[in-house]
Amino acid sequence: MKKQRNLAILTILSLTILCLGTPEAVQAQAGEPYEVLAEINALRASYGLDGLAENQYLNLAAQIQADYIATTGVGSHTGEGGTTAYDRALSVGYGEGAQVWVTENWAKGYGLTAYECVHDMWETSTDHINNMLTTWHNEFGAGVALDINGMTVYVVNFGHSSGSAIIQPTSGGPTSTTAPVIQPVTVATPYADSSVIHAVQYGQTLWSIADAYGISLDDLLSMNGLTEDSAIYPDDLLIIVPASIEAEETLDFTDTPEVQTPTLMPTPTEVVESTPTEAVLTPTRNANAPGSILANIFSGDTLWVGIGLVAVSVFGIILLLFTSARLR
Repeated sequence: MKKQRNLAILTILSLTILCLGTPEAVQAQAGEPYEVLAEINALRASYGLDGLAENQYLNLAAQIQADYIATTGVGSHTGEGGTTAYDRALSVGYGEGAQVWVTENWAKGYGLTAYECVHDMWETSTDHINNMLTTWHNEFGAGVALDINGMTVYVVNFGHSSGSAIIQPTSGGPTSTTAPVIQPVTVATPYADSSVIHAVQYGQTLWSIADAYGISLDDLLSMNGLTEDSAIYPDDLLIIVPASIEAEETLDFTDTPEVQTPTLMPTPTEVVESTPTEAVLTPTRNANAPGSILANIFSGDTLWVGIGLVAVSVFGIILLLFTSARLR
């Protein structure tokens, strides 16, 4: 009888473990890279703009960042080792040695589809829609991944390499909406103390200003106490070349610098790397989210299975106790 009692206990424990260990369904990402690219080109068509060409190198660079965000759970334009979208594009061979320009959009959310990403997240943000409606970049690539919390992550890189044709806006479109303005950077004339101060104009960006003056973006940011995500506005004054030590104290930053005819190509209206603070959905956690053991047993198709197993376990224990009492 003792052997039978032990066997009954073992059976009940096995059923309980089986119940608790019921695997939950594997989640899938809500969209694919080609879907988000198609949505962006559809949006461009509604503004009377030609579509961007898919580039496999930009696809790879975008997927690297999507995977990084998915793995860490932290959404950012900064990737592994502090890399930027520009760094990642170069690392996979984009541009093949030519001078390149790269911008990036990212977003994530529970069940976020490609349509929702483009229209509900990015189209409502000035920085993000400027990237999507670019007339400077002519190529793009996308990456999509599912992060550790079950949120779908989208990353799109927009690129342009020196020597490639700039997209010209077509006349009008289904919505008759004017395309973003291309604003050239006018180079300022140096002051007597050799300093150069640039007055920001509408449509100019930090990276386009740095490119016009032939200095690195890092140097421009450092001299002006800015970051890549800093916003600049018309009439802001940026230090391009600092004054000499002797004249630095007398430099009048309120003066409007003289300008000369620009000699560089027109530059885009979009921001290099937009801050995606609005691009994260935070809905209430689903009851079936990973980590909820009871939800695995008592929800969806497994509800009655869980109740049945628990009922069998309880009945077995009662029967065992009753049998043991009669045998004494």
